Amino acid sequence: MNKHDPSSREHEAYENMDQSNAASGEHAVKPVYLTQGEINALQKAIMFLKFECEETDSLLYAGSPLLNSVLEKVRDAHDYAEYTKDFHSRPNEYAERFMRAKLERSYAEELAPRERTAEQLAEILGACMYPFPVK
Repeated sequence: MNKHDPSSREHEAYENMDQSNAASGEHAVKPVYLTQGEINALQKAIMFLKFECEETDSLLYAGSPLLNSVLEKVRDAHDYAEYTKDFHSRPNEYAERFMRAKLERSYAEELAPRERTAEQLAEILGACMYPFPVK
């Protein structure tokens, strides 16, 4: 049995989960089948958005818990999931410098600057840095 076989029990479980979760919105569960190429493309797009896009507006998405969840799921489904998890388990100094600079630019661009506690700043940085740990 496999997930792509409509007669598989796992596929049935996803269908039943979707049907029993009548609520629509961000918590509704829907099965999605992606090719390995699509998984690669999605993972690369999210990583680009986080760690290469210079636009500070991209931080809205870079720190998104929903996009971080998607990134985790596509990473887990990737052919090289174990290698990728190992790679992402180590701090990335370049990515962290890039993200800190982008966050600082974003804070400086705020029309109505907000005070943030050290805890809030650390939480924002951690969300934006996912899947890499912060040093």
